[in-house]
Amino acid sequence: MKHKIRLRIPKRLSRNLGLKLLSVGVAFLIWLVVANVDNPTKSKLFRDIKIEIINEDSVTEIDKAFDIVSDDSVTIKVTKRRRVLESLSASDFTVIADMENLTEMNTVPLTVTCSNSAVTLDEITVVPSSMKVELEQIVESEFVVTVETTGTPETGYEVGTTEVVEGKTVQLAGPESLLERIGQVTASVSVDGISTDQRISSTLTISDKNGDTLSETQMSRLQIKDSSGVLLSDNTVSVNVVLWEVKYEVPIVIETSGSPTSGYEVTSVTTVPSTVNLVGTTEALAEITEIAVSTPVSVAGATETYTQEVDLTETIGALENVRLASGVDSVISVTIQVERRDDQTVQLALSELVVQNRPDDMVLTFSPADMISVTVRAEDGESTITSGEITATIDLSVCTEPGDYEIPVEIELPDGYTLVSDVTLMVNAAESEQIEASTEE
Repeated sequence: MKHKIRLRIPKRLSRNLGLKLLSVGVAFLIWLVVANVDNPTKSKLFRDIKIEIINEDSVTEIDKAFDIVSDDSVTIKVTKRRRVLESLSASDFTVIADMENLTEMNTVPLTVTCSNSAVTLDEITVVPSSMKVELEQIVESEFVVTVETTGTPETGYEVGTTEVVEGKTVQLAGPESLLERIGQVTASVSVDGISTDQRISSTLTISDKNGDTLSETQMSRLQIKDSSGVLLSDNTVSVNVVLWEVKYEVPIVIETSGSPTSGYEVTSVTTVPSTVNLVGTTEALAEITEIAVSTPVSVAGATETYTQEVDLTETIGALENVRLASGVDSVISVTIQVERRDDQTVQLALSELVVQNRPDDMVLTFSPADMISVTVRAEDGESTITSGEITATIDLSVCTEPGDYEIPVEIELPDGYTLVSDVTLMVNAAESEQIEASTEE
């Protein structure tokens, strides 16, 4: 005997059933509208996402190298709900170019992954979608390593010699077009504060012929080996740095050749500067007491004092393991004092000058700052005058405005003496307020 089970719906629930279903549908639509207004679907761009290249060996195994023709970064577009987009950043994305997927058109498809599981692949667009490369034959060339030092050793020392332990050259293997652009290979080492010989590690820097450093991507296309063909670990070499000592104030000696005109003679030879600082090995410096300029200065036919420049490059270059210290100019000024045999040059200190009409509101600077030279001639042919017998007077009345002035010095001599040449003094005038302002700054 079978029994039928009947489900009875209370009459109050079945009343106005259509209106109730309509209410549920309207409520759902309202929720859907509110949800889309509060958290709408939008698109966001993430720019400059670097491409990660894998399986490069699939190209290098066939003695080929590749160069990226297109950009090495992409733009990623994500279409998603606003709340998810706001939680994303560029670091959430990884873009991979698998060289095993290289096509006959020399393009590599790009694949993207996102660390945020809420984002699916169909919501991501990559621009461009592939990486364009150019295949080249791998070539190898040899380059000299230039050592550059930075910083300054301890006082009393300078860098004497530098030498790359692995050899003076390196062998670079890579795409031919890249090797053709290389201009210099540099090993830079810091010598700041050192006082003993050092062996310092340096990562090689490679720059193109325009002086621009190769990018990380370009460097990754190269193999760097030492002069023996051994692959350099992390592109690093060792540099031996040998310090030389500084020898200060070595006197300069000038020789002359020839003779002045009859009746004239060379009374003095002076140089500016009078000494130079040298750098060299301890043994080499120990043998040097002076710098004798290798080429004599000619005084043939001279009738007056004159000045000429002399270059010490040849003289210093002839010395083994010695050079001029840093910052020392190789060119010096040589003054040959030429006088008649019956002339006499007397040096007067500036403190012996009789100064007239000096302006009170100006600051004056004299050149030369210590002594002036007065050349006199005795009528009887033998001069024995002293500085105390000479009166020198200077009138500074013209120095009322800022500027440089060449002012004559009036010389009074005892009877029986005449002045051979006029005497002048260079004077710089500056307002005292300007000097004070400059000092405060």
